Amino acid sequence: MLQTISPDLLPFITTVINGSLTSGHVPTAFKKARVIPILKKPALDPSDISNYRPVSLLSFLMQNNLHDPNQPGFKAAHSTETALLAVTEKLHAARSAKLSSVFILLDLSAAFDTVNHKTLLSTLRSLGICGTAWEWFASYLDGRSYQGNKQLNKQLNIGKRPGFNYC
Repeated sequence: MLQTISPDLLPFITTVINGSLTSGHVPTAFKKARVIPILKKPALDPSDISNYRPVSLLSFLMQNNLHDPNQPGFKAAHSTETALLAVTEKLHAARSAKLSSVFILLDLSAAFDTVNHKTLLSTLRSLGICGTAWEWFASYLDGRSYQGNKQLNKQLNIGKRPGFNYC
């Protein structure tokens, strides 16, 4: 979810996104993530690795302060409930101001964990996705990497980044 941002930034963001889409190229900086483990619930045993969920922090979002400050995965004492409350408040505020709102929810958790990139690209092509649009997906999937607490970078050639949410 993008928060309300300064109108001065909108042309820049629009130019970057449109440039990526029209060129069929995703900049390498947009494909690097730092993965950190987050304890699922405070009451869980922190010595049990299964009680952690991986969260990917995309460096270009963090470095340019474009991440959503309401993202519950990054803060203690925040949850899906607090995120839902924040969205509900925004929808009510928009309605009070007689503004239109669109609210889309997607649950894609684990949907892309083991998908083969070649198979995905082949399926997209068979569905009629071709040209620059297909090249954009191929560019997005190629050269993605993640880094944990160690200084070792890992290339990601199948599935999604650990802890990355596509919606």
